[in-house]
Amino acid sequence: MFRHNDRRSGTHCQGPLKALMTIGVGLAMLLSGEQRALAAGPALSQQSIDKLQGLERELSNGHYQQVVDTARSRAASAGSSQAEQWARALYLQMAASAAQRLDQPGRAADLLYQARAIETAPLSQRLQWLEQEAKLRLRAGQLDQASALFDRWQGQASLGSDDLWLGAQLHARLEQWDDALHWVRLARQGNASPGSEHLALAANIYQQSGQLEEASNVVEAQLDQDDSDPARWQQAAALYQRLGQPGRAAALWEAGWQRGILKGEEALMMRAKLHMAGGTPARAAEMLTTALEDGSIEDSEAHRRLLASAWAESRDHQKALQAWQAVAERSDDAHDWYMLGDLAYGWGVWSQAEKGFAKARARGADNPGQLLLMEGVAAYEQGRLDQAQQIFQQAEEFGDSADQAEQWLALIDSDRRSLQPSSSRISMR
Repeated sequence: MFRHNDRRSGTHCQGPLKALMTIGVGLAMLLSGEQRALAAGPALSQQSIDKLQGLERELSNGHYQQVVDTARSRAASAGSSQAEQWARALYLQMAASAAQRLDQPGRAADLLYQARAIETAPLSQRLQWLEQEAKLRLRAGQLDQASALFDRWQGQASLGSDDLWLGAQLHARLEQWDDALHWVRLARQGNASPGSEHLALAANIYQQSGQLEEASNVVEAQLDQDDSDPARWQQAAALYQRLGQPGRAAALWEAGWQRGILKGEEALMMRAKLHMAGGTPARAAEMLTTALEDGSIEDSEAHRRLLASAWAESRDHQKALQAWQAVAERSDDAHDWYMLGDLAYGWGVWSQAEKGFAKARARGADNPGQLLLMEGVAAYEQGRLDQAQQIFQQAEEFGDSADQAEQWLALIDSDRRSLQPSSSRISMR
């Protein structure tokens, strides 16, 4: 006997898009007098009922192609009366059911499209066919058509949580992020405790649509459910960085490190960088020092530079200058010598400033005139006027430093005159 199709039958996609559902025959056929009065559509003739029941038996026996051909033929020859048009719609649904069993979801969707275009069919039945067509379009890979049908379906019916998540996933697959955001918010309204796969989908949609705060909240909810996946900790930290909350990113990473979930050299280096960005560079310097000493990370120039930068950001003058000098002596690179000179210059440690700028210039650093100016200032501040004068005279040869060099030379000349004894100045007049 024909029965109403249960619109919740079949399997709904909860993860990646996959096989979605099986169309039931769903003919809503009721037979004898009182039952016929309760039928959803116009009363069918006994002849139509017999033909539909015969096709249902063929479908049950696995004669799918025969059902497709016969049902389509009978649909094409149906008359124009309401009962005949209702029977036509049911033939098309029968053909769609057989096509779906033949693993032809696109063909099945086309047949349901024809069925739901028949206005004689009850609205509730056409809405059910809309749902089924939408999922078949999705299964067939016809994503643009599927997304339009999902939107239309959602506008006409109250969807369950799984279907709302499926709509969100479909729009995300099409990178329609604003639409996906609408669907995921509907899904979360109806599902206070989504599973991990749905949370991952929501986090991605929030992130892609620019809702970073919501994305970070979802990722932390994922961590509350299961904190064993390092990728989730990395995602959460990255989101907080994008939100301009480096301190929160550093704290989260530190928590993952302390729990033993984030580990290894790469994770330790990120831990140090996040502490530096998050306003705790001294903590980064301490952990890098320990890691270099115990061999947890390679004793490379890059790691030594990061350590020196961490001490510099923490404004520990002594350790920063020691670290940068060690890096510069190891690499003998112009930039590393310049970094030493620049830090020392800013902190008034003139001997190291002079050495750093001189070494940087000797190794071909850019802007030699400006380096000469700063080197000369360092010599001047140490009271070595003769050497400062020689350096400023070299700086006069460069266009970008000539004017300032002349001013410094004039100052040195003035200083020398002021240092002469009074009798010498009188005799010179």
